[in-house]
Amino acid sequence: MTLFATPRRKFLVGTSAVLGLAALGLKPALAQAKKIKASAPVLVTSIGQSLDAFQVQLAVKRAGIQFAYDAHAEPDALDDGIKTLFMAVGASKKGFGDAGITINDELKRTEHFIEAAEKKGITIVVLHMGGEERRDALSDQLIDLAAPHAKYLIIREDSDADGKFAAIAKAKNIPMDIVDGPVALKPLLDALFAGV
Repeated sequence: MTLFATPRRKFLVGTSAVLGLAALGLKPALAQAKKIKASAPVLVTSIGQSLDAFQVQLAVKRAGIQFAYDAHAEPDALDDGIKTLFMAVGASKKGFGDAGITINDELKRTEHFIEAAEKKGITIVVLHMGGEERRDALSDQLIDLAAPHAKYLIIREDSDADGKFAAIAKAKNIPMDIVDGPVALKPLLDALFAGV
């Protein structure tokens, strides 16, 4: 009987977790990714100058998706045939210092990126992979600007303790998936870019 106890316990825990997410109105990962489609090539950039965008581009690379990565990219980078824009949101004071910019500079850059992407019909995907650590006042300004324009939101499990992302997703009818972190992105990326 001991041999069957462990798998059963795992099954029950997994089932309970899924049921718990459903009760909260959240979907297990992949449920939303299957609803939309994105096309390559992808531009991965940082919104907030944290290293989160670097982690995202590693996941995109592992998924075998054609992409370009530039943490400091300007909107004219979208002129290179880019079909999808991955905006990895999360403010870093060190990153701002290294880049020689301020939060106001980054807000303007983000606004111009959104305007250019929407004008060109480029799919915007907003990712928040920094978790609770990247949910300070600076990051929230960037989230409030970028997230409502996303066609798809992907957040880390501990990024939404206050429900900000869930509220934006609900208000704007944006599909959203929750992952453990950047290493768990591949299944979502495979679904998002399937058949294209």
